[in-house]
Amino acid sequence: MTKLIPIFINGGKWIQLSQLSKEQSAKLKSWLPVSCLKKIIFQGMEFSDCLDFETYEYWFRTNQVSEQKQALLDF
Repeated sequence: MTKLIPIFINGGKWIQLSQLSKEQSAKLKSWLPVSCLKKIIFQGMEFSDCLDFETYEYWFRTNQVSEQKQALLDF
């Protein structure tokens, strides 16, 4: 699984769920409370489905660990 690089907007680090694969986006959405997703307006452009990078990074690490455990069990 490839890790996204954050977008720096107004001093914060963000990712957009639309940058993820459909599978990753669905997994992350099922893990998140809906209130975590934000709309951010920057230089007149609206970025929807944004998530702070720290939350994404935590999910990415825990999801990657669980996939590695599953791979070991499948072996």
